[in-house]
Amino acid sequence: MDNERNYIELLKYCLNDNMPAPECIKEINWHDLLEFAIKQTIQGVFGRTILMQDGKMHKEDFKGNKPTDDDVMEWVFEMHRLRKENETLFKRADKACEWFLENGFPNCILKGQGNALMYPDPYARVPGDIDIWLDGGREKILDFTTKYYNRPYTSIHVDFPMFADAGVEVHFRPSYMLNLFIDKELVKYFDEVKASQFCNETRTPDGKYKFFIPTNDFNVFYQMLHLYRHVVKEGIGLRQIIDYYYLLRKCKADGMGEKEKENFTRLIKKFKMKRFTGAIMYIVHQVFGLPEEYLLFPPDKKEGEFMLSEVLLMGNFGKAETRKAALETAEGHFKRFLIYEGYNMRLLKHYPYEVIWRPWHDIKASWKRRHNNDT
Repeated sequence: MDNERNYIELLKYCLNDNMPAPECIKEINWHDLLEFAIKQTIQGVFGRTILMQDGKMHKEDFKGNKPTDDDVMEWVFEMHRLRKENETLFKRADKACEWFLENGFPNCILKGQGNALMYPDPYARVPGDIDIWLDGGREKILDFTTKYYNRPYTSIHVDFPMFADAGVEVHFRPSYMLNLFIDKELVKYFDEVKASQFCNETRTPDGKYKFFIPTNDFNVFYQMLHLYRHVVKEGIGLRQIIDYYYLLRKCKADGMGEKEKENFTRLIKKFKMKRFTGAIMYIVHQVFGLPEEYLLFPPDKKEGEFMLSEVLLMGNFGKAETRKAALETAEGHFKRFLIYEGYNMRLLKHYPYEVIWRPWHDIKASWKRRHNNDT
């Protein structure tokens, strides 16, 4: 736990200019830090500072604990790998947008490479799949995608393996909520704002690649919703919150007005995300060092500390979670169900509007899987 506190303190330094190097640098084990960074998929954020690529650090800032040659090579390898992967993902995002548009589907890239463009070095963010939102509605999109790949689909997207070196998820809509009544309102909201999301073209700083990304006023709500959904469903890591940190910085730099800020607050309240939004604002402000004038919602210390503990336990999209280990040895579907839902209920007092719907969705999904297997 002490190590994690040191890593978070160092992370704050990496994210902010004009801060003195923290004293915890004396105690950092650089190999262990890399393992933590990989677990949280944020090695690029640390790497630029440790390798003195961002101009923050000088030799004396390591306070006598400079990485060894072997440590440096480990970090150099990771940074080189990230640059290659991002080059591929930017190229594929450009191609995907162009191809779908040529086939009659206005579109935009959700999160992913659009978020990378907000980083000081867009090639240093750990990339994932390409999530692309198409206009046209589920039936029309599925009619088109099935001509190429007949893949199972969810309520919001379908896999579309158009590239061998990059995963693609084609979205009918950006996200959803477990609460069916709130979800209906969410569908209406997406329909109201979608047109402006499909014409916001952007380019990589080197000018090599271009694609469409959401507008700032939509993105701050959508990405908060995305974080919320993943916390309730599986978990989030530090990378997703750092993405939001850089999104808030972009909103400030682009001059987001009071009208847009008021609209954000209205949406957060309408979709019952006040506690969660307060938690994220607390983390980006108190833990990551984002100045208060960048925040779009009041921070909530109690919820923020709870959420930070969850993030550190869960890792990137819950991949580091160990609290469900009993599922591995549990016998019988009912016993597994009780263990799983008991784990989920830890969030009930924090986010009741969503969590109360979780068992219903899990039963429905289980029935669907069994029905498909039987047929």
